Amino acid sequence: MFRKLADNWRSVLLALGLHLLIAALLVVGVNFVSESSSRGNRGQKIVKASVVNPDSVNTDMPAMPEAVSPASEPAPSEPEPKPEPEPDKAAEKAAEQDAAEQAAREKAQAEEAAKAEAVREKAEAEKQAEAEARRKAEAQAEKKAEAERQAKAEAQRKAKAEAERKAQEQAAREKAAAEAKRKAEAEAKAEAEAARKKAEAEREAKAEAARKAKAEAERKAKAEAQRKAEAEKKAREEAARKAREEAQRRAAAEQSARESAMREAMQREAAGRQNAANSQALGAYVQAIKDRVESNWLRPPGARNISCKVRVNQLPGGQVTGFRLLGSCGSAAVDRSVEQAIRKSDPLPKAPSDSVFSPEIEFNFEPDQ
Repeated sequence: MFRKLADNWRSVLLALGLHLLIAALLVVGVNFVSESSSRGNRGQKIVKASVVNPDSVNTDMPAMPEAVSPASEPAPSEPEPKPEPEPDKAAEKAAEQDAAEQAAREKAQAEEAAKAEAVREKAEAEKQAEAEARRKAEAQAEKKAEAERQAKAEAQRKAKAEAERKAQEQAAREKAAAEAKRKAEAEAKAEAEAARKKAEAEREAKAEAARKAKAEAERKAKAEAQRKAEAEKKAREEAARKAREEAQRRAAAEQSARESAMREAMQREAAGRQNAANSQALGAYVQAIKDRVESNWLRPPGARNISCKVRVNQLPGGQVTGFRLLGSCGSAAVDRSVEQAIRKSDPLPKAPSDSVFSPEIEFNFEPDQ
């Protein structure tokens, strides 16, 4: 509140002066009315007067008759009735003049008050306009400052984020370099350890080979004598063993030949049955695919006696991975309709078993058959 008073001190002073002026006028008016009342009560008849516009007062009004002085008192012996007092012409004229002057003063005061009020309102309007302009300028400046602060904060945030990103990248590079170095050191250490173990193994192998060679030579020398002693006996036993083994081999070969022939016969029979079953299942599977495509086919106008071969590539789940017409089905419109039917049939019916499934299926598209 005090801040508003301080901002509008000129308007406050103007309003205060205007109020003081109105108060002074009211005091003067009250005094004037009191004096007129006092004069009218001094043994004279009271005249009622109204305030009129002084401009409309006719100064050429006829003179009022002079007031007649009251008759002197009669002798006490025989009192006479007092005559009616006549109006005081001078008092009425003075009252009218006072009323005109009062009206003129009030009019002047009203005009001065109106002018003062107009000046005050104009000053107030200018003050408010100035305050509004200053408020708008301050708001614009504040908005601009806020935008600059936000831009600066955004720039700082981006700079911080960029610094953090670069720091993270640098840390990642350093970590990757350290990991690569550790891995290289580990590999070098592993290679060195492997080389050491290999050299140690080679030394131990050579030593073991030398020991074994020496032991073998000793064993051979010792066994040579025994071998020579037993050579004839072994030769006889070997001949007998070979004869027995030969007989057993022949018998086993004959038995194996008979079993192999029996197995082959049984396998051929089973394969024939399986091939027949697979061939029947494959035919039914291909027919199911053909029926699916033909059921999704929309016949173009005028198409008759349609027949063409179609090759479809698929996944085990029936999903179509590609297709091709092996020759035209009669016209470009019919070819497009067959291709659209294949797309609408995706996925195709699933194979009843893995042995029947084939990633590539060919069938004759013959909807009129």
